[in-house]
Amino acid sequence: MKPKTMTGAEVKLLLIPDLLSLKDDDELYFADGTLSFNKFKERGPVEGPRLVQMDFNEVIKVIAD
Repeated sequence: MKPKTMTGAEVKLLLIPDLLSLKDDDELYFADGTLSFNKFKERGPVEGPRLVQMDFNEVIKVIAD
């Protein structure tokens, strides 16, 4: 199964206008607030279009029985 991806053009079209409108004290949250951004990670190839992974940290709440 191929991972879900977006092209750089799609990300720019969808995100840049909103990112540029953010003020420095605005807050951004991911999913329902349970994810936090970690990093971008290069996944290759050396030549041609790059594959870049955006990593998130998952916050899991464990409830004991």
